[in-house]
Amino acid sequence: MLQKTFFTLLAAFFLSAATLSAQTTTPKYGHLNLGNLLEEMPDTKKANDELKVFADKLSAKDDSLTKAFQEAYVQLEKEYNAGTLTAVQVQTRQAELQKQQELIQKFEQDAQQQVAAKRDELLKPILDRVEAAVKAVATENGYLMIFDTSSGAMLFASDTDDVSKIVKTKLGM
Repeated sequence: MLQKTFFTLLAAFFLSAATLSAQTTTPKYGHLNLGNLLEEMPDTKKANDELKVFADKLSAKDDSLTKAFQEAYVQLEKEYNAGTLTAVQVQTRQAELQKQQELIQKFEQDAQQQVAAKRDELLKPILDRVEAAVKAVATENGYLMIFDTSSGAMLFASDTDDVSKIVKTKLGM
């Protein structure tokens, strides 16, 4: 009987110790500035350089289209002022210029979408690596949540750890 009471008390002690331990464990929260981390990554610089080359090519084509439009406009203006065009020719050329201008506008819109798509394509693998590193750091170091301070969404943080160094280490930086 004494043994049974002893084991019951021992079990109750371990159970209460485990409960007390679970109650006193404070969740860990961490933070990092994702924007700064991305800026420091060599992969991001490489991606930005590649994106600039891509955007510059599109910009050069836009400049070429715009220059051709301006030259056609100036030529039409000269011929109109010289009186060498009929009214029908003026209307035809104006319609051509209008189409040319619409094509330039469409090209510019498409170019913006292409640049955005290229940016997403280049940054996705980088962001995937960072996400994996952050998840690994959180798991390995017992963080319940890690906040991104670059988003401006956090107004107050108490007892958080800056995990930037750990994530950089995980990324091999």
